[in-house]
Amino acid sequence: MRILAAPAFSNEKINPYNALLYRELQQLGVDVGEYRHAKALHGQIKLVHFHWPDGYINQPGLGKSWQRILLLGLMVCLLKFRGTKLVWTVHNTAPHDALRPRLSQLFMQWFIRRCDGFIFMSEANKAAFFQRYQPSPGSQHTIIPHGHYRHCYPPAIDSLAAKKQLGLNTKKKVLLFVGMIKPYKNIPELMQAFNKAHLGDYQLVIAGTPDNPDLRAELENLKQPNIHLFLRFIPDSELNIYMSAADVVILPYRAILNSGALLLALSYNRPVIAPHMGAIVDLQKNLGLQWIYGYAGELTPTCLQHALIALEHSTRPPECPLDNYNWDKIAVSTLDFYSQLSTRPGQPAFTPVDSQRP
Repeated sequence: MRILAAPAFSNEKINPYNALLYRELQQLGVDVGEYRHAKALHGQIKLVHFHWPDGYINQPGLGKSWQRILLLGLMVCLLKFRGTKLVWTVHNTAPHDALRPRLSQLFMQWFIRRCDGFIFMSEANKAAFFQRYQPSPGSQHTIIPHGHYRHCYPPAIDSLAAKKQLGLNTKKKVLLFVGMIKPYKNIPELMQAFNKAHLGDYQLVIAGTPDNPDLRAELENLKQPNIHLFLRFIPDSELNIYMSAADVVILPYRAILNSGALLLALSYNRPVIAPHMGAIVDLQKNLGLQWIYGYAGELTPTCLQHALIALEHSTRPPECPLDNYNWDKIAVSTLDFYSQLSTRPGQPAFTPVDSQRP
């Protein structure tokens, strides 16, 4: 089977998700190529797998956005005419930072009506999608979870050594947020809750690049002695230092559907505090409260205190049990779904993969 993916490997340095999936699919005999309009036109492509089509059209200039909408729309029509199957992995039902939300919504509804299949990462992901969109009646869907990130980044080091490298207080525990700092991730509110919670045995570490100068200034104004700011890009080569220093990772997002950051923390065997929504609900059921503390509503000082106490009193094995999130299993489930979509009328179809494979 020959497919194109948008993206396949081109975003590996930003997010290894796609490369991990498609390398495993290559091991299963799938010919995977990076999507380009010219490749889609001149090759015998069975299927095109999209991931963030809305990001492609989310351009600063309105003219550029319309140019890309028309070009991608034309390509979708041509692919459909040639019988190519279109699949979308629904990482988000709507972009977090859409410059023109209404235009993005209109394009995505049009795009979705032309997709043959959808891959969701959780039941909550699926429910949110069907609340927002109306796909074609003939489309199919499946649930395949997000994979883990073990062996993708440098291994963990000694926790005490990591704290020393970062200049942290070695006698205090570390509550960590690491990643790009965008408004929807709620970092100022996290800092305010931490300041008011009076967690004397903890220090808060915020590591990542703020989305804009105003957000950077706000974080710097909220800083207190027990908060350490590393407001810069954290390269992959240093990520293990921050994760090794952490006792608990926190993801205080206002809204979350799927989260690679959560799988990253669990890949380093760090328990996580996160809002009880989206894929976090499924992950908590599968992995247990000792690994994921899901809170409802706002992240208040009291909520933060309760979360840390609950995780401190939980018993965990040294390693988070992530076997069901291995990429070889995810690739097999993905290939099963591809094959199901490619089955011609009258031929036996594959059973939809609506759960993790054993």
